[in-house]
Amino acid sequence: MPEGPETKRMVDTIKKSLLNQELVSTSFLHDNLKNLDTANISILDVTSKGKAVIIRLSDGNSIITHNQLYGRWTSNRLNTKIRHNRSLRIEFCTNSKAVRLWSATDIIALPTAEESTHPYLKRIGPDVLDKTTTYKLIYDRLVSKRFRNRRFSGLLLNQHFISGLGNYLRSEILFFAKLMYHQKASELDQDQNTKLSQCIKDVSLRSYKQKGKTIFYDDLMLKQLDKSAKKRRFMVFARAGQNCYVCKTKIVKEFQSSRRIYFCTTCQSSHR
Repeated sequence: MPEGPETKRMVDTIKKSLLNQELVSTSFLHDNLKNLDTANISILDVTSKGKAVIIRLSDGNSIITHNQLYGRWTSNRLNTKIRHNRSLRIEFCTNSKAVRLWSATDIIALPTAEESTHPYLKRIGPDVLDKTTTYKLIYDRLVSKRFRNRRFSGLLLNQHFISGLGNYLRSEILFFAKLMYHQKASELDQDQNTKLSQCIKDVSLRSYKQKGKTIFYDDLMLKQLDKSAKKRRFMVFARAGQNCYVCKTKIVKEFQSSRRIYFCTTCQSSHR
């Protein structure tokens, strides 16, 4: 499932293709959109919250979609041949681009003023990539009565805590924070919780800016690595049995909250 950084990059692509562009045709092929008018509308804004895409229309409605595991937005030139058998749900066409949503089933249209009543949006926490989601806001939620006694294995997947986090971000955040999945905020000191709060924001933002890569190289590491190494994506996620980039210890894979998690037993050893 796309996480917050992937969803935000998806929104960037949709905005670039549709915002301030005349729509020459629009098709709504999902039952929940059948009452929307396809004529004389334009795109006022496209944004995301957590893992949801929100498209605000000039007629006062918003289309809210959640891709889940199989939904996908694409943006192509009009003459691009489609080479898959996915089911088309939404299509916006300008004079040069076709923006389409394929296969998704979680699609709802609401008046823009009522977006906050959406079943998904009303229950999730602050979006990790939103500018208003500061280190302090994350810290305050982390140490709050509601979340401080929850193990990080589950907390960092919990969209009620901070939305937009997901499985690969969980492993990467804990690695950079030098913490283990079984710990809780209530067991840490203020400095450790501050560090974790910063990593939640910084690792997610780095993934967004680096197109899905959370890996971080300092200047010395960059000089030591060859070109192929610089293309690597993660510090620990999906690297079971490979050497840690920092200490050369083998990365370990386990399953927590029914999801795979990866960690370095040396870099995170003081917190096991």
